[in-house]
Amino acid sequence: MYSRSSDLWRHADPLALVLLDLRLTGTFFCRSEFAAPWSLQIAEREFASFHFCAARDCWLRVGDAAELVHLAAGDLALVPGGARQVIASSPRRSGTPIAAFTARPLTDSVSTLRVAGRAEPWIVICGGVRLEGFVAALLEALLPRVLVLRAADTGSLAPRVLAAMHDEATAGRPGSATILTRLADVLVLHAIRDWLERGDRPSGWVAALRDPQIGRTIAELHRRPERAWTVEQLARIAGLSRSRFSERFSRLSGTAPMQYVTRMQMHRARELLRSERVTIGELAARFGYDSEPAFARAFKRNVGESPGAVRASAARGR
Repeated sequence: MYSRSSDLWRHADPLALVLLDLRLTGTFFCRSEFAAPWSLQIAEREFASFHFCAARDCWLRVGDAAELVHLAAGDLALVPGGARQVIASSPRRSGTPIAAFTARPLTDSVSTLRVAGRAEPWIVICGGVRLEGFVAALLEALLPRVLVLRAADTGSLAPRVLAAMHDEATAGRPGSATILTRLADVLVLHAIRDWLERGDRPSGWVAALRDPQIGRTIAELHRRPERAWTVEQLARIAGLSRSRFSERFSRLSGTAPMQYVTRMQMHRARELLRSERVTIGELAARFGYDSEPAFARAFKRNVGESPGAVRASAARGR
């Protein structure tokens, strides 16, 4: 892996750089075969869901929405917010709770389910993934209820990855579970990137990211998150005066520049606490704070929990 500060990323576009801060964890899925009309009801959850139709088409309803999403064979839907969902072989408002089915575990993150019958089976892969990191927190309020990648789309990476998922899902070869997990991660990132690139009326943080001058500044912030940034330095990167930069950044992103910097740095500190054996004092110095209490106050205000709580949780998970 290349670090954010490497030359490889020095001239990367803002979107590529900020996506480095979007982490996918805990990916799991169940490969299901249904040989009769079927419906699954998935309760609200605290992570994103994805549904891939490998054989035959199906229907997806998210929350209490009146509209249905039709998924043809080879399509994938991503539900970022974890709302209640019904996925079925025909348009349905309710279904059998997913807990009522007994799946056979293959690994800690992969299981299979087969409902026998004589009809040609539907093959569906339903799973979940956690979106973590500072960018996930920003996207949470912006992403639509459903993102769909169509196998029929051209000029996109998605059809090729979807075709590979279809092959792995239907062939049942050794190692297919691991490959499907990796492909699912790729498709989740692709769905989010595709939405970021194609949105016709960007707002908030996405609008700021697309602005040539403000987007360049955001990319530099994400490339060097631990630098002791000032508004003057950021305005210089954008090629704007200090006052004009502050007004434009705040208007587009909805956040003052230094507030954005602090939020980004505290989420980065959270990642370091969870993944490295680093003390709170070391982090305070690393991010330019004169004392641990000042750092701890900023951390809790932006992350929602204290540095000690994050470190203790990470220690229990090791």
